[in-house]
This record gives sequence, structure tokens and C-alpha cells, in this order.
Amino acid sequence: MRSLQSRLSLALALSLVALLTLQWLVASIAISRLMERQVAARLVKDAESLLSALEGDSKGGLRLDSRRVSPRYQRPFSGFYYTVDGGGLRETSRSLWDMAIESRSVAAGAGLQFRTVGPERQPLLAVVRGYRMRGHEIAITVAEDVRSLDAGVRGFQLIHGGVSIAILATLLLVQRRIVVRSLRGLADVQAGMENLAAGRASHLEANGPLEIAPLIAQLNSLLLTMGRRSRRSREALGNLAHALKTRLAILNQVAEQPEMASHPHLRTSIREATEGVRRIVERELKRARLAGEARPGQRVGLRDELVLLSRTLGVLHAKKAPRIEWSVTPEAAFAGDREDLLELLGNLLDNACHWCRGTVRLDAAQDEGLRLVVEDDGPGCAQADLEALAQRGFRADESRPGSGLGLAIARDIVETYGGTLSFGRSPDLGGLRVEVHFPGESPGFTATKGERA
Repeated sequence: MRSLQSRLSLALALSLVALLTLQWLVASIAISRLMERQVAARLVKDAESLLSALEGDSKGGLRLDSRRVSPRYQRPFSGFYYTVDGGGLRETSRSLWDMAIESRSVAAGAGLQFRTVGPERQPLLAVVRGYRMRGHEIAITVAEDVRSLDAGVRGFQLIHGGVSIAILATLLLVQRRIVVRSLRGLADVQAGMENLAAGRASHLEANGPLEIAPLIAQLNSLLLTMGRRSRRSREALGNLAHALKTRLAILNQVAEQPEMASHPHLRTSIREATEGVRRIVERELKRARLAGEARPGQRVGLRDELVLLSRTLGVLHAKKAPRIEWSVTPEAAFAGDREDLLELLGNLLDNACHWCRGTVRLDAAQDEGLRLVVEDDGPGCAQADLEALAQRGFRADESRPGSGLGLAIARDIVETYGGTLSFGRSPDLGGLRVEVHFPGESPGFTATKGERA
């Protein structure tokens, strides 16, 4: 798709070319017609001079007194020719020698103008006038060689065309500068959008042209509304979490009552349940606090985050001591909140460390968006259970500890950002393969390898 500047420039350029071409054609036709009218007017005068040179003869007819004819009609092939027809007279100029030119009959008082060819095949402009004299109908045809006239018109067209081209080039330069200066405000808006996308601003500060000022205002209003809604949701989540913590405290107090001493298993179950809910509440409270720090268009690099995350997982799974390998392209970045990225990768890598025999691998690349692949060398998952892995509470092996929420939380985060989450078997390691794809641009990259244990 072309930019607005290029489309405006092209439209204005085509308009200027069309207008200047049209005025060149109009001017050329006007000049040609004007010169032909001048020549025709002179030929009409010559026809009237020939009419005045006619006189009656003794037989009642007409004859032409050659002494009263202009000398230019006497020289052979001079470029000036005439023919007189009527009244028993057929007279041609000596300049025609033994040749003839086209002659057309017209009624008395009528006239006709046309182009024809001369005795040397040169272009002629001919004028025919009809007269009545001594009872005779007379048609006088006068013609003139117009090669010099045509050459003059062509010279005018060349000069006028050159001047028009120079004017066109000047106008194109001027309109280019006008378009660039007029759209300079849009460049400020573009810079503001880039700052917004990069997370360096929370609203659009650019002052664009008057035509798009309402759009900027609406965008800022939308961002403000989204921020307020996010804040209200965060506050509501916090209020709910605090209310749950209060109820959990009451349940813990009930479990500590003397009456519960005779039911140690029930007391233990209540404590474990309340502790599990408390951890979930604390986690959601943390997410609610961190969600307010996210800015539109924020991008998070993966390399530094993976270094810290792999170290943390190495500590959490110190007994198994898994080998965590990762490969990340320099351009790979997550367009979203840092805490969401950490929770997504944390859940995926923690699940892989939990099931692996000794090796976990993460590949991250920019491929029409961000693509993450987590693999392990564990037992994997049965094909029938792959679709159910991301369901809340589903556990492929009930004999192992866990809540079955990790992959479900990862799915929720991926769907929040419009991405896709898929499961399969790793062709290299043999265990579970989890692939996440977030849509977006795909800049070029060169992979770099890293490894942490």
C-alpha cells in the first residue's frame, strides 16, 4: 500500500501533466487556427482583386485583365495560385504552369475554405468565393503554400512544449515541498505512535493536522478509558482477594478451635486447603499490583529474563538438577507485560523441569511474530491427553504432586494476547513439546545459543 504522501504526489503530478498537456494542445490549435484565418483573409482580398480584374468582352462573356493581377501569381510555382470559373471563362494563374489545383463550386455570396495539395505536392490553403457578375455565376479559388505556416506552428509547439515541461518540473518540485510540509504533522504523529508502541509513552502527545486531531483525541480517550478500566479491575481483584484472605483467616481460626483437636486429619486438610488458596490469592494480588505498571506497546527482551529464570528453576529443582538449554534470537521480544511473560515461561519451564529426565530446551525466534518452543526429554503425554493438557485441574499423572493449573494459566495468558498454544511430542528429546506463537511483525534475525543449568 502506498503512503499518503506518495499518493498525493502522484495524483497532483498526473493532474498537472494532464492540465499542461491540455493547455498545450489548446494553445497549438488556437495559434494554428489564428494563422490560417490571417492567410484566408489575405486570400479573400486576392479573390476580390481578381474579381475587380474581370471585365466584359464583345461576346457578352467575361475576360481577365492579366495586367491587374499581382505578379506573384505570374511566377511559375511561386506558391500562390488561382482559378476562375464561370461566365464562359476558365482561367488559371501562370504560376500553375500547366498544372491545376482542386476547385469547388459554391453559390454566389457563399465561401469555402479547405486544404489541398499544390503542383509540387506541397500543402495549400485554398479559399473559394462565389460571385455574380453581369448575370454570370463565378467561382474564384485562391490558394497559398502554407509550408512556412506549418513550420511556424511546429516551432511554436516545440518552444511552447519546452516551456511547459520546464513549468511542469517547477510545479512538481513546488507541490512536492508543499505536500511534504503539509504532512509534516503526520510525521510527528507517527513518531508519537512509535513511542506509544515502544512503551515510552502512555498517550499520544503529537499535535497533528486539524483533520486528524479528533482521531488523536479519540485514541487518547480510549487509552485513558482502558487505563481506568484496568485500574478498576485491578482494584476489584484486590478487594476480592482481601475478602478471601479474611475468610481464610476465619477458616484457620476455626481449624485451631479446641473442638478440632479430636479431628487432626480434618484440621490438616483445612490448613492445606487454606494455604493453597492463600498462595493463589497472593499470586493474584501480585499480578494485580504489577498490571498497573504495564504500558501500551511495551516490549520485553527474552535473553536477560531467561538467564534469571533458568537460575531460579535450577534452584527449585536442585535435586533433579535439570540441564536447561535455550536458543534466543537477538530480535526476539515479547510485546506485552513482563510479569505475564515471566509467568508464561515459568509455568512452561517448570512443567518441563518437573517431568524431564535431565534436559529441558527452549527455542525463541521472531517468525511472523514471537514463537516459543519448550521441549523436555521426559515420558511425554499420550496422544489422547494432549487436548486436555491446558484444561484447569487436569493432571496426566495423579500420582505426582501438583494442582494442574500451570498449563491452564499459560493458555489464558497466550489467549489474552491473541496467540496460539499447541502440544505435541518432541522429535529430538522425545518428551512433551509445547509451542506458543504470538502474532506480529517478523524482523530478520541471527540466532545465538545459550545454556544455563
